[in-house]
Amino acid sequence: MQKSPILSSLLVLLLVVATSVVWAHEKVKLTGYVVDVMCFGDHAKDKVEDATRIAAEHTKECALMDDCVKSGYGLYADGKWYPFDAKGNELAKTLFDKTKRSDHLKVIVEGMKHEDKILVEKLTEAE
Repeated sequence: MQKSPILSSLLVLLLVVATSVVWAHEKVKLTGYVVDVMCFGDHAKDKVEDATRIAAEHTKECALMDDCVKSGYGLYADGKWYPFDAKGNELAKTLFDKTKRSDHLKVIVEGMKHEDKILVEKLTEAE
């Protein structure tokens, strides 16, 4: 008889943990500029107009430099900076390799937001 309350408590705890994990990952679809962390990290807290201009003018050539690639990438959208996860970094690098644009690389990011980071599922170039 003692196992029943303990088992019930464990099931409730498991449900609480599972629910919090689901709520911690908010599905998002954002449009903005993809920039490397090394070049943009310090500008993320600039005035929105300045940060947007810097993100838009960031060049493909710079984003593909070794140190910039190693620093990872993120998205500047709606006045906020969202660093990418490892998959997002790979997708961004591939996008920079393939794009014909030299700057103003606007993208659409789909994924899950987790603690101000984006767990990227899909990354496409915006028109």
